[in-house]
Amino acid sequence: MAKRQSFSLMLFFIMLVLAIAGPWLAPWPVDEIRDMPFAPPNWSTPLGTDYLGADVASRVLSGGRWLVMLALTSTAFAWGLGALSGMLAALRGGVTDRLLLTLADLLLSVPGLLLLTLVVTVSGTGYLPVVVAAVLVMLPDIFRLVRAAALRQLEQDYVDIARGRGETSLAIMLREIAPNLLPLLAADVGIRLLSAIFILSTASFLGLGAIPPQADWGLMIMENRQGLTVQPWAVLAPTLAILLLVLPLTLSVERRPRRRSDRIASVDSLCHLKPPEAGRVLVMRDVSLALPQQILLKRVSLTITKGEVVALVGSSGAGKSTLLHAALGQLPLTVQRTSGAIWLAGQSVLSCSSAVLRRLRRSTVGYVPQDPRLALMSAQTVGGYLRIMARSRGISARQRRAQTRVFFREFGLPEESAFLRRYPHQLSGGQRQRVMLAAALLGFPALLVMDEPTSALDPLGTRTLLAWVARMARKRGMSVLFVAHDLPQASQIADRIVVMNAGEIVETQRTADFLRRPQTPFAGRLLAAWQPQSLHHRPVIAGKPQLIVEQLVARYGQQTTVGPVNVALAPGQTLTLAGRSGCGKTTLLRALAGLHARMDGAMLLGGDVLPFAVEARSLAQHRRLQYVAQNPASSLNPFYTVESLLDRPLMLHVPGLSRAERRRRIYQVLDQVGLSASLGDCRISTLSGGQQQRVALARALIIRPDIVLCDEVTSGADGMTRQALVQLLISLQQQRGVALLMVTHDLTLPAQMGGTLMVMDEGRVVEQGSVRQLFEQPAHPVTRQMIEASRLGTRFR
Repeated sequence: MAKRQSFSLMLFFIMLVLAIAGPWLAPWPVDEIRDMPFAPPNWSTPLGTDYLGADVASRVLSGGRWLVMLALTSTAFAWGLGALSGMLAALRGGVTDRLLLTLADLLLSVPGLLLLTLVVTVSGTGYLPVVVAAVLVMLPDIFRLVRAAALRQLEQDYVDIARGRGETSLAIMLREIAPNLLPLLAADVGIRLLSAIFILSTASFLGLGAIPPQADWGLMIMENRQGLTVQPWAVLAPTLAILLLVLPLTLSVERRPRRRSDRIASVDSLCHLKPPEAGRVLVMRDVSLALPQQILLKRVSLTITKGEVVALVGSSGAGKSTLLHAALGQLPLTVQRTSGAIWLAGQSVLSCSSAVLRRLRRSTVGYVPQDPRLALMSAQTVGGYLRIMARSRGISARQRRAQTRVFFREFGLPEESAFLRRYPHQLSGGQRQRVMLAAALLGFPALLVMDEPTSALDPLGTRTLLAWVARMARKRGMSVLFVAHDLPQASQIADRIVVMNAGEIVETQRTADFLRRPQTPFAGRLLAAWQPQSLHHRPVIAGKPQLIVEQLVARYGQQTTVGPVNVALAPGQTLTLAGRSGCGKTTLLRALAGLHARMDGAMLLGGDVLPFAVEARSLAQHRRLQYVAQNPASSLNPFYTVESLLDRPLMLHVPGLSRAERRRRIYQVLDQVGLSASLGDCRISTLSGGQQQRVALARALIIRPDIVLCDEVTSGADGMTRQALVQLLISLQQQRGVALLMVTHDLTLPAQMGGTLMVMDEGRVVEQGSVRQLFEQPAHPVTRQMIEASRLGTRFR
């Protein structure tokens, strides 16, 4: 398939070059009379003559230049106008969006041939009116494609981060949105080029485009059609030229998903080994995966029996998520070597076809991805998603409704029908994760695979949810394999702990034995990172409050979701926000960052009024107040490398630095957050979740702000990385007086950071005081429950 597409593309480019260079290759002028009309082929005119007696070969060689050049021009203009208008409609919304949508609908309602006729009637015949008509025909489809893609991008946090950085709307369109449209452009441009060639050829055939005696393939077919039986080459030659241009392009834009056999250069499935015994849901034996210059997995062996709960822990980038994907047969497209054997429900994963593998996963596995925002379609409601998942597993509507009610009740999700009509952007991060878990549990599959299933949940919500999943797994004989950076979370429900490092499984133990005595030094360091830490009493740098918030209230529609809240944050001070998922912590943080639409109250930054809207803030205010979003994968634009992501804030806020000075600061901040300078050339998709989180933090720190708003800045980091990040934040406070306002589900974080703890519930502050005071004498039930739920080794059955 790939070879055929490459050959077709090569043939199209050959025809493209011949069409453009053809007039220089023509032996005779296109309007020179060489023989009698419709003369047969001879040595002088190898394809004969046309209805005027001109050389057909010369006219064919010359007749494609304008067609090709105008088709390329039409496609470029259509895509340029469509992309700009689509991005503008998505970014501005409101009246602009409605007006542009109405214009697109009007153009779509007019048939292409009628639109061509109308334009030519108003402007007259010729190439220019036809080009205008071609652009108008293609424009509404391109506009709608780009608008839909841009709306999806606007849901990503990197657009909000750019707004908070002080980027203009034009910069957001060109730097954040437009680069990510390139895959869409690559997939669509061939189709539009075909459409343009068809419109231009049809117009010339109808006598609306090229004007005689100009050489044009469509015009030649129309002019010589009456002599088809006398001198067929006068019609067949331009027809074949158009086909040779169009057919290769048609084949080259035809795309099919590559088969698994196309993706793997070398597979040794060890098929001579006996299949696993009954009762073993997943078996991996000596599995290794390798990219061209990277080892992903090294001789990994893992067995999971029926009803067993296994937690996979380790450092960021250790290969935990890769192991999960490999167990399900989801191998990276660029993998070059695969060895070992994988059995899922008794079937060999590496040897079965793609169709069989899909059916196997559909009937056997429930999967909860690391980032539910990327897994849920923005245009699909919660109810629609659950219906599709249930239908794929053969679950009746009655069973789906009954199971969904049970899951929602246990997971703390609203049971009313209005919640099922919500879209992903209307859910909190924790709600999205719980919806994905409910979908994965439909029908109670044999194996539940979860990649960081509760990273957006508070300890209390995590405790309740995982305890229920563990009880249900043991009751129904369902096996569970899940990745967790949070060792207390894993230890609460897992029967076994599997430790990974650098693509290898370095230790496997029963949970109780692992907590008592880890077998390897690496596992010991991992466990020590989660041991209780002494509460810090660190001096706060003297000075007036940098940020003052008075009676802040945030609303959605007519409903008050947060407030009133008062905050006073001095240089070097730490204020930690804690509470149940959905209590309003992130909403409050986004309000302070200027990213929430409706607010009341007053905010001062450095004694000056801080506007509610991020667009109304000065560049200096943007620099002083930086925001680190909850989801690192969504907050980092996937088009750019790590170095480019860190370079942009410097270019905007510190324009006096030279390129070399900016690079030195980039390497310095990467080192501060515990990342190698070699990652500067990497794209975000190649980094682990913990690495992505540290890049997001580095981007906020690189312009040296006075205040950093951190939303779950350590949630995707393993214990050792979390400790390093804590030490980094403490040193920044001590050395530069950076003030931190942190949202966290990890209550060991405020224990190490010290400062003030603010506990929220249902949008209001229910308890506030020093960290030591609240840890030693918590007054509110929510505070007490969260502290208890975060303790290491507490078991739930």
